[in-house]
Amino acid sequence: MLEPMLLENAIRLHLETPNREACLAELVALFPNAEVSPRHKADLLEILLQGERFATTAIGEGAALPHCVFPGISRPIASLGISRRGIAYPSLDGEPVFVVLLMVFPEKDFDAATRTDILREAEALLRDRFVRERLKICETAEEAHEVILRQLAPTASQSLRVVV
Repeated sequence: MLEPMLLENAIRLHLETPNREACLAELVALFPNAEVSPRHKADLLEILLQGERFATTAIGEGAALPHCVFPGISRPIASLGISRRGIAYPSLDGEPVFVVLLMVFPEKDFDAATRTDILREAEALLRDRFVRERLKICETAEEAHEVILRQLAPTASQSLRVVV
């Protein structure tokens, strides 16, 4: 379910933002104007920041999963930011965030149960230490996209991998 939401052009490697607010602004800017108009990007960012003020979306272990419902889109979309240095992002464990998966869902014509399933899938992906570490060493957006796709559709050989 997550797979069609995240496109290669919405992945930013070597994210160098100093804090949560700058990180979210950069990830929102990755959305193509055809998906989120420039006028709506500011509104989307404000909704995300309001949600963060209410409760952090950093789930610990160096990962964050900011998300919201937004009336300005027609289909679910996502962007991914990866930092090698870490981002000052208030988190449950107090540690910096290295992987941020931003997800935005349409307000209309989208089932809340499906949204919950997608968020669960995304959280499981981000909690996987192997995935987080692999994403942090990717050199291209294509490589990071492939890491995500492989994890979402594991083969028998991949499910037998050993994590050190």
